[in-house]
Amino acid sequence: MDDREQQADEDARRDRQILRWKQQARKAAKRRQARRLYVITLAPKVLERKEFRRANPGYVEGMPCLYVGITIHEPGDRFAQHKTGYRSSKYPRQYGVELALELIEGFDAEGLTDAEKEAALADWLRDQGCAVWQH
Repeated sequence: MDDREQQADEDARRDRQILRWKQQARKAAKRRQARRLYVITLAPKVLERKEFRRANPGYVEGMPCLYVGITIHEPGDRFAQHKTGYRSSKYPRQYGVELALELIEGFDAEGLTDAEKEAALADWLRDQGCAVWQH
């Protein structure tokens, strides 16, 4: 298989996966499925981006750089979506390393709406000295 055929095969696989994700999202929306918070560890190189650095003035050197989101998908699927560029933010697509769901432990989202949870988790992690990006 030459390079063009290999690229075409990879593109077709990616397109099939995106179609599955879209179908899953439609089904979840119809069921009014609960949304899940997720955290992605970003490579420290993201600190070289002025916009990211400016958004995190309280960053404590050595603490992790993170992306926080909320999704109707399984967090692992959402991470894969970011990495393939499907409905992705630039930071997890370019700098995403791995899911870090353990960083959510201890966060209390009690009484918060889905819209409030993501921002509250990001603030909670920033208060601990992490550099965080979220929408």
